[in-house]
Amino acid sequence: MIRSIEQPPLAGARYRIRLAGFALLVGALLLPAGVLAARNFPQSAQRGELTAHQYPYYLIDKKTWRLAVGGKIYNHQNMIIMPVSLQAQKAQIMYSLDVNGELSAIWLLTPAEAARYPKAKQPESQS
Repeated sequence: MIRSIEQPPLAGARYRIRLAGFALLVGALLLPAGVLAARNFPQSAQRGELTAHQYPYYLIDKKTWRLAVGGKIYNHQNMIIMPVSLQAQKAQIMYSLDVNGELSAIWLLTPAEAARYPKAKQPESQS
């Protein structure tokens, strides 16, 4: 005698809901971080153009700054990168200083972020 196993009436619906939830989770994990949310910079962050100098010193807008102990450099995907990655590179950045006047954080900007956060105009000197 063959007996059929009956499934509860909602078993197929539960499977589809679980499958849809799994698909959403996988989709969210595969999206780049920039699509999910824009980066927020501290209010004290300043805009500048970085020219790599000699570690731990960096030239930002013709002024030399030292990278603080524990200072972090973030790439375009907001991931921390090693300072050696910036050798011989020019980049549009946001940066913040610590209480000692050293660079505590540097964010490399995407072209869209560079347009969103324009550099402050320098006052022209009177001759």
